[in-house]
Amino acid sequence: MPIIWRPQLTTGDERIDQDHKYLFTIFNCVELAVHSHDQIQHLPLFFGQLFDYTKEHFLREEKLQFSVGYPEYLAHKQAHQDILVRLKEVNDHLQQLATSEGGLNDPELLRAGLDQEILNLSRSWIVGHVAKMDTAMLPYLKRAPKPFVFGS
Repeated sequence: MPIIWRPQLTTGDERIDQDHKYLFTIFNCVELAVHSHDQIQHLPLFFGQLFDYTKEHFLREEKLQFSVGYPEYLAHKQAHQDILVRLKEVNDHLQQLATSEGGLNDPELLRAGLDQEILNLSRSWIVGHVAKMDTAMLPYLKRAPKPFVFGS
């Protein structure tokens, strides 16, 4: 089931919200690839994009949090690091499978590289982290001086 953006997920910063929407899209591509025999060969590409964009997004989000004096900055940064460690493990494994002999031609080998636990982790982070931790920034971002422009 695809992850759909809802207005309740807004953080108060347009760039961060756009990042989240894009991350939802990439994750939906990962899920589609896992569950579609015709698309499984794209799994390493999609997951690699999810991992790379997540790193970029986390840096932007942490920079924003620091700039507005967000009190949960350090805990949030640690949650990001924990997520990145897990995503990197999966990404490294998938990239290794993709470059192995027959890897892209063996759907079951690729599917096994991304088991249900990892999909659950990714879904939990994408929905849970955004819905709980990221939306908690809203009151702090509302108090930021206007116009507040956050650069990339």
